[in-house]
Amino acid sequence: HNLGKTPEMIWYKCRSSTRSWKVYHKGLNGGTNPEDYTINLDQTNSEANNTNYMTGTAPTSTTFVSGNDDDTNGAGYNYIALLFASANDEEGNPISKVGSYTGNGTSGLEITVGFQPRFVIIKNTDDTYSWVTLDTTRGWDSGNNDKLLRLDLDAAEVTGDYGAPTSTGFTVTSNSSVNTDGHNFIYYAHA
Repeated sequence: HNLGKTPEMIWYKCRSSTRSWKVYHKGLNGGTNPEDYTINLDQTNSEANNTNYMTGTAPTSTTFVSGNDDDTNGAGYNYIALLFASANDEEGNPISKVGSYTGNGTSGLEITVGFQPRFVIIKNTDDTYSWVTLDTTRGWDSGNNDKLLRLDLDAAEVTGDYGAPTSTGFTVTSNSSVNTDGHNFIYYAHA
C-alpha cells in the first residue's frame, strides 16, 4: 500500500457479493493483538475474535493482509480496502487521529487528539450500540442539538447530547453509545 505509514484502521468491503464491512482498528481488544479481532461497520455487533480475516498478521508501513474470510478475501470476489492513519498537515500539526478510550459513564469525559475535530466516528466495542457519527457542519456542540447519524443503519439522523469538540479534542456525555463506564471505544477524528 502507499499510505506511507502503518494503517491504524482498515475498512474491508466485498464489491461483488453481499458481504459485511469488516473493520480492523488498532484499539480493538484494548490494543492487544487487534489483528486477531474484528468488528462490522454495517452492524451494531461488539468486537469478536477472528484470526481468519487478517490471518493474525498486523499491518505494517508497507503491507496489510486480507486473510481467509469471505468478507475480506473470498475466491473470485472483488474487494476494496480503505486505510486510515493519524496524520499531520504540511506544518506538522495533527489533522486526523485514530484512537481509543475507556468510558467512565460521566458527562464531560475529554478525549485529547491534539486538534479541534470537525468530524468523529465512535463505536462502543464491548456492546451492541450503533456507530456514532458527529460533525460540526450538521451540528455538534454542547447541548441537546447534536445531529447523530449511524453508519450501521439507514435511519435518518437523530438529535441528542453526545458531547462537543474542544480546542484539543472532544468531550463525550454519559450516553451509553459514547461513554459507558468501563467499556472500550474506538474512534476516528478529523479536523
